Amino acid sequence: MTKFETIQYRVSIFLKILIGLLVVISAVRQEIFLVVISMIVLFLSFAPTIISRSYKIRLPIEIDFIVTLLLYLHYALGEYNHFYVIFDWWDLFLHGGNSLILGLVGFILAYGLLLTSRMQAKPFFIALFSITFAVFVGVLWEIFEFSVDYFFGFSMQKSGLVDTMTDLMMDVGGASVVGILGFFYLKKKKTGIFDRIIKRFIEYKYNRD
Repeated sequence: MTKFETIQYRVSIFLKILIGLLVVISAVRQEIFLVVISMIVLFLSFAPTIISRSYKIRLPIEIDFIVTLLLYLHYALGEYNHFYVIFDWWDLFLHGGNSLILGLVGFILAYGLLLTSRMQAKPFFIALFSITFAVFVGVLWEIFEFSVDYFFGFSMQKSGLVDTMTDLMMDVGGASVVGILGFFYLKKKKTGIFDRIIKRFIEYKYNRD
């Protein structure tokens, strides 16, 4: 593990600890709902590790770091500390970032299965999978927000339908960017930073295997 990877790993662990502290703080305050939500977010922060072990794909430390960071920004700062209310742009900023990361995770997952010969698919379908994966997670999140607001009286959707549709459009837009870049990458065309990110994944995988 390089020095930069070590820094990312330690920051990721630190952010996971901070999210874990929200579980404790919510429990002390007897805010049962926030305890449950904090535990779910903490579990999601370990998603890259779970995916890596379940599918035997070695993901770069950057994936774990970025996923944990986005979860912290979204929940710990956005919801728990009300950044969504304080900053009007916070919601769109995070949904855009989330869609890019989820699209990348979906692409790497499909590409990893392709590299290990566990599936065969044309570039179009791998790109489509990455988009579908990201948008599907985004839809599930919007359903979650609606359910929480409807059954528990929260205001996670903020402006209701406008908030939901804006978030979904950001999800589709960000995921589509990754899908398009992924398609051209598989077609062996240069795609700038995306090309470097995927090469980083490939180098990580084969250097560690």
